[in-house]
Amino acid sequence: MAKFIMVVGTSSNSGKTVLVSALCRLLANKGYKVAPFKSQNMSLNSRVSVEDGEIAVAQYTQARAAKTEPSIHFNPILLKPKGNFVSQVVVHGKPYKDMDYNEYRKNKDYFLDKITESLEYLDNNYDYVVMEGAGSCCEINLLEDDIANLRVAEIVDADAILVSDIDNGGVFASIYGTIELLPENWRKLIKGFVINKFRGNVDVLKSGFKKIEELTGIPVLGTIPYDESLILPEEDSQALQGRKVFGNSESPIEVNVLRFSKIANFTDVDPISNDVLVKFIDFKENITGDILILPGTRCSTVEMSLIKKYGMDEKIWEFIRNGGIVLGICGGYQIMGKKLIDEKNTEGDVGTIEGLGIFDLETHFGNEKAIKNSKGILKIDDMEIEVSGYELHEGITTSKEEPLIKLFKGFGNNGDGFDGAVKRIGESYVIGTYFHGILDNYRFRNYLINLAIKKKYESNGSNKDFELLEHDSYKDTFEKNMDKLAKIVSENVNLSNII
Repeated sequence: MAKFIMVVGTSSNSGKTVLVSALCRLLANKGYKVAPFKSQNMSLNSRVSVEDGEIAVAQYTQARAAKTEPSIHFNPILLKPKGNFVSQVVVHGKPYKDMDYNEYRKNKDYFLDKITESLEYLDNNYDYVVMEGAGSCCEINLLEDDIANLRVAEIVDADAILVSDIDNGGVFASIYGTIELLPENWRKLIKGFVINKFRGNVDVLKSGFKKIEELTGIPVLGTIPYDESLILPEEDSQALQGRKVFGNSESPIEVNVLRFSKIANFTDVDPISNDVLVKFIDFKENITGDILILPGTRCSTVEMSLIKKYGMDEKIWEFIRNGGIVLGICGGYQIMGKKLIDEKNTEGDVGTIEGLGIFDLETHFGNEKAIKNSKGILKIDDMEIEVSGYELHEGITTSKEEPLIKLFKGFGNNGDGFDGAVKRIGESYVIGTYFHGILDNYRFRNYLINLAIKKKYESNGSNKDFELLEHDSYKDTFEKNMDKLAKIVSENVNLSNII
């Protein structure tokens, strides 16, 4: 039987995901078998579980923090927005159907049953389950239909922690207001408060701690200091609003990422940021980098129409003619072909549209979604390496190009054992793949970076040597930062009555 802990928030972005990750790593480091859990998540950032099912990237990352294999039971309901208030509903890792809010709400009991199934599985297979709520846990206009917060905690009698972000101000008012608005049966589940993102001397808060404890009868467990040196994966595209440029500012290489209107799995670029400067660019901006990444997107045809509308297609071709390196991932790869054929408008309102024409390939939409953990042999020039990734795509691609990867596991272009495409156009390398996580493979990542370095030095008439990095710097960074986060929480939050 598992011990259940739930972290809920006074608002969105209050620090729930970070605190759950910290608790998962703390407990895992103590030798417990730990599972993260979020009953319902809404995100275009997703990963593939050990069962070849789709879950939110936050729960995948929390599984890494917990040192366990990611499971569909960590995120039984995933909502992927498609526009016009409609989302694709993913249940236990597989697409269920497209629904608007009203239809989804009417089927609440069905989804609650699926959530309960996952809770029972986790109860039987783990020592601790660290649950994450969604948004605010007391949106009083939504409480009747809320299946993401304290209703779920009540099912398993979880001890709940309420976290609030002091960086936005009004922390004590938000804590008190949340408690007062909660129904009594859910209020009694809250066992303590945590204040997130505090800067300064905690002594200035102590009178506030005393007053809020008097008013609510619930203790303040502690504060989590704001540590700008922590490098943690972002959960969703909202984070991009303040993430224009990041990464290694001392690197000679700049990577540009085209910020699609419905960008998905943008965390694909995180691994390369350890070694290069990464800059997100909009459709109207110029390409200034050495490598251009066309990332994943929920709607490839919509993005292609915007590329044409703002003249980005001409800029991409000019970049290629000047010897730039282009990497397309999933939807970005589809866009690199000659045509995107969407006769039933499954991708959006655009329908069939001409692509960039970089590759001699076509993609047909309307097929069953490919959800796979994939592996194969990647070949570029004389380099052959084993790579792994995950596939989450609607669309079957027919290609006349040299494939990038020969599969021994996965779906790839069209189920024929090959994935992606690669070729040279003049001095430019153009590369496309359905493999999300391709840059997690450090040997491919380093090859790409060093190719750009070599091209840059040669163009400058320099003979400077360049080195192939023989370590996985990104993986090392993740592990160090998770341990650091766990240490910060353990030193600043009193968890003795919770874990």
